[in-house]
Amino acid sequence: MSDQLDELFEALRGQPHAQLPGLEGQVWARIDSWRDGRRAANALVPLRAAAVVAALGLGMVGGSLAANAAARAPSEISAFSVDAHLAPSTLLGGR
Repeated sequence: MSDQLDELFEALRGQPHAQLPGLEGQVWARIDSWRDGRRAANALVPLRAAAVVAALGLGMVGGSLAANAAARAPSEISAFSVDAHLAPSTLLGGR
């Protein structure tokens, strides 16, 4: 780790020095662009909230419709099903 860090410092030492005049203006320009991006993102918050509410509502409606359809469907009678009401194991287990 330290060898790699030393190599990075050596590479940085070999690069030309940064020009300090105008650096403050560049920093403020980047801060302003970041603030503008945040304002644009904040403008979309109501749209995001509406999308989340719509997705939750659609999921709840779809889930309740599927649950109601499954509850209304007649159960299939099968000799090997787990829910066989007239199976001897269920009749004898009640005693």
